[in-house]
Amino acid sequence: MIKLKYLPLVFALFLLACKKEQLLNPNPPQTVNLTIKGYITTKDTLEFVLNNKVLGQGFDAKITLNATLFNAGDKIQIRKKADSKIIGNIDVAASPFNQVKKIFYDGTTLSNNIELTPVTNPENMGIRLRFSTTATDFYGGPVDIEIFEYSSNNETYESTYRSIKEVKNVTGAFGDFIELEPLTSTELFTKGYKIKVYKAGTKELPYTSMDHVFLDDPDNNYSDVISFTAGESKLLSVSPSHYEEAPGDVVGGYQIEDISFNFK
Repeated sequence: MIKLKYLPLVFALFLLACKKEQLLNPNPPQTVNLTIKGYITTKDTLEFVLNNKVLGQGFDAKITLNATLFNAGDKIQIRKKADSKIIGNIDVAASPFNQVKKIFYDGTTLSNNIELTPVTNPENMGIRLRFSTTATDFYGGPVDIEIFEYSSNNETYESTYRSIKEVKNVTGAFGDFIELEPLTSTELFTKGYKIKVYKAGTKELPYTSMDHVFLDDPDNNYSDVISFTAGESKLLSVSPSHYEEAPGDVVGGYQIEDISFNFK
């Protein structure tokens, strides 16, 4: 037990130590609580590294690094485990205290700012588009994606298409947010949204040749109807259809995958 007469001295030493710490570090780093989540479309394993220490990994399509305390200003490296190649960084901001970073990686493009933008009208559906392909004859640049309102007569089986929106220069990163209004089908007409894809700045197919492109009607190569969910915000990844055993070939239609559930 400290005798009472020594307490003033102990307290003075304590204050001196506090003042010394403040002088040595007048602006102590601000602590934040960071969670990392996301999606990988390849078989790569990603590592999250800070000061040469691996904090966690993302693999088997999922990225999950549960809430961890970091200092504002920390720079977390994202690298591929196989070859330690750095593919991006996460800069830890000073606020808010609870932060979530949403990562998307397709083997080429890394995005660490994925957001699900809420719709302004609960009857609408929101989408953000990206494009990727393994096609041998793909020309290699961005594409334009045209969105059509599709209507099919259930008695005559005649279909009509009305262009409502063209999204320019779509790449492997998710583009701008778009809202689609609901379309009402009837007993006579089935309605929905479909898309076509062009080489950016043209109305041409995005291929250098047709050697590995097998389309019955190249001028009318539409996707299937986009699944519509009122009030939802979706991240749609668009790819030309192909057979699993021949990923370099292109056949009719497009694959449209919604990966938004990985970021909710």
